Amino acid sequence: MFFVHQSFTFREVRTNTLTGEWFVVSGHSTTRDVKATRVAGSVYEVTQVLSGQPFVVTDSSGRVVLRDRGSIRFHYTFDTGGDNQPGGQAIDFLGVEVHGPHPGFTTTDCRIAGDLVGISDSSQRYTLHPAGTTAAPLGYAAYLPASYGQGKSPLLVFLHGSGESGDGSAEQLGNLALQAIPKYIANDGWPDARPFVVLSPQHEDTSWVYQDDYSACDDVEFPGSCGTTVQHNLGNPTPGSACFTPQEVASFISYAVGAYNVDPKRVYLTGISCGAFGAWEYVAEHRDQVAAVIPIAGEGRPAWSTAGCALGEVALWAFHGEQDDVVNPAGSVETMNHVKSCAAHKDARLTTYPDADHDSWTGTYTVGAKEDIYGWLLGISRP
Repeated sequence: MFFVHQSFTFREVRTNTLTGEWFVVSGHSTTRDVKATRVAGSVYEVTQVLSGQPFVVTDSSGRVVLRDRGSIRFHYTFDTGGDNQPGGQAIDFLGVEVHGPHPGFTTTDCRIAGDLVGISDSSQRYTLHPAGTTAAPLGYAAYLPASYGQGKSPLLVFLHGSGESGDGSAEQLGNLALQAIPKYIANDGWPDARPFVVLSPQHEDTSWVYQDDYSACDDVEFPGSCGTTVQHNLGNPTPGSACFTPQEVASFISYAVGAYNVDPKRVYLTGISCGAFGAWEYVAEHRDQVAAVIPIAGEGRPAWSTAGCALGEVALWAFHGEQDDVVNPAGSVETMNHVKSCAAHKDARLTTYPDADHDSWTGTYTVGAKEDIYGWLLGISRP
């Protein structure tokens, strides 16, 4: 049985090319086998220890943001193979013992990044409101800006994608922080200067009610476009819809305007993928509550078939990745081209990303994005 002893040291400097902020990731540690106990024949139970400071993050001022230190003991079985199998092979991992502070096990990369660049403490003003605990028709997450209460705030309603669906319970509302705006807020990546009250309702996917209809989309080129078109053709039923329905969105906005100190003339709606489809469908049926809508990677052609040029009665800015293989880019491109061709429409914009796939929201919502959607929203209000 051969024992292994390995030491390593590294140092990397990372720079955010958008903001110029930089930080250092470094580490030094030793990994060594400290014990081997024969189990049977050529099989041994091995104890391996990792000690030192394997991961340390400091910001540009030298402040330590994260220090992973202490020791970790790994246990596994190893077959040396004897004379017939030189070199041997690991057989089974038996477990691990963690000693010392290892925040890297419980701290997300987003949280570390938020701490590094010092964007905000937005997570401190992020609250979950499970279904049934308020008068809201859905469970939701709420972010209140530091300026809340100093006059009426603009309201931004965010509609999640299919991966963040849930029943609005305290347990499943946590899904909201997996993507896009709620993720930035929950991980201190939402700038304090943004004055929006941000509300993120959660939709429960009940498409199983019409499983036979939706199953036709299991093996098609753009399954997202297919599934949302099925929902539209079914009449956005409740239950029975995979994505937000127009009535869900309208009811939630009505609740939000009444429950929060917000300006009813500055209500904005945005969503990703399934949520973007919900935003399109909402605009097709309700246009008197919101001043502007930003659908990202959404299928808008069914909404156009319903409302036509009436979609242009609210300001629209659609985004889509040209390499999207989930929702057909035509869902944004064709819809916005139709709206732009209408004799009368408000601000109608379209941005596509040549190299982006279905995730075209990260590059749109992020701090330092090329297109300032937040400034655009704040410049629009209803009469």
